[in-house]
Amino acid sequence: MHHHNPALPLRGALRLRPAVGPWHRPALSVAVATALPNLLLLAIGRLDLVPYTSAGTMCALFAHALPYRERARTLLWVVGAMAVSVAVALTAASLVRSTVVLVLLASAVAAAQKLLCDATRLGPPGNVIFTFVSASAFFLPQRLAEVPAHLALVAAGGAVAWLVCLAPALVRAHGPALTLGRPRAPRQLRAHLPLAARVGLGCALAGLASLAAGVGHPYWAVVTAAAVHRANTSVSFQRALQRTLGSLLGLVVFSVAVPLARQPELGALFALALIAACQVGAEATMTRNYWLGQVFVTPMALLLASLTTAEPVGTLVGDRWLDTLFGAGLGMAGALLVTNRRAGERLTTALGQARAAQAVARTQIARPAPPRAAVHARLADTLHELRESADGHAGEWWQRPAPLQEVAQVEREGHRMLALLAEREAAHV
Repeated sequence: MHHHNPALPLRGALRLRPAVGPWHRPALSVAVATALPNLLLLAIGRLDLVPYTSAGTMCALFAHALPYRERARTLLWVVGAMAVSVAVALTAASLVRSTVVLVLLASAVAAAQKLLCDATRLGPPGNVIFTFVSASAFFLPQRLAEVPAHLALVAAGGAVAWLVCLAPALVRAHGPALTLGRPRAPRQLRAHLPLAARVGLGCALAGLASLAAGVGHPYWAVVTAAAVHRANTSVSFQRALQRTLGSLLGLVVFSVAVPLARQPELGALFALALIAACQVGAEATMTRNYWLGQVFVTPMALLLASLTTAEPVGTLVGDRWLDTLFGAGLGMAGALLVTNRRAGERLTTALGQARAAQAVARTQIARPAPPRAAVHARLADTLHELRESADGHAGEWWQRPAPLQEVAQVEREGHRMLALLAEREAAHV
């Protein structure tokens, strides 16, 4: 049994690609959903509450590829998961005095978020948004008596996000047609455990290193470590590189913008406008290349933080840069320390399931009766799992070589049968 170690991909790590998909939907949704409560809080002089409403409005980034009914249901789960994450974080923030324990708890929550997002196939932006919100909430100064009111603000923000994401239904009666690989619950958690373990370990190492270095905001190291973990080690390495470069450039943008954001008169309004602009910018550029997206994400996150703290800019920038380095470096250490032994097993299982689903589909196509919808869904699901497990295996270390030709052949046949099923369904309609 020979092990192959793929080369870490540096070529093309910074190349820009054309933007993928209709990015304007999540971009405008999150900008509008966040701006509404923010302007209200500005009007009543309570910008210190922005982290709580924003936790809910960030949910507006999800589920745009789904038809309205499924979108409504999925967003309820997303808002619920966000509220539970924040509830755990704020309760811990009010009760736990040890920052080491807070870092470990934030890392455990990040691992759970990774596991659930991967297993339910929630789709982009995935677990990083949850971790971004909850990891920062672990370090918000908090009294236990305030937690219920703050959670009510998270829920209110979530309700705004839900309404904004479903508003297009008023103009366009039909949402997008159902896409393949839609979110599916309780799916095999086992296959996703190695990646979740990597996230937990990487976040803990990064957060503790950040604390040891005396950084005042260790949560950003935790978020960075969670963000670098992709389908496999090589892609994670590329992501760590992109994140580091993008964060450095983003810090330059923040340093230029922050004097304006701290003016006594219109400073706060400028900060809110810039946060909205950065949210749109991040969505517009993230699929072109991750590093470019980070140029917008970094100042957005820092502007949100600077609304609730009067810390000098130098401290914020220095802390964030150290946290990025710890997060990217030690996040990768998590990927190297936890081997994904299951990648091979998962690929073999996925191949078997795809072949079985194709056999069932074949008999359906041969019959005169209309094919059952469940057969179509099952075939689409197995093809999605096959692609996911092949991607996961491709850049993983210490693995037997993958049966690439077999995977390609099964995928080709599967897509051909999906097309045939769709034709048959259309003919019967």
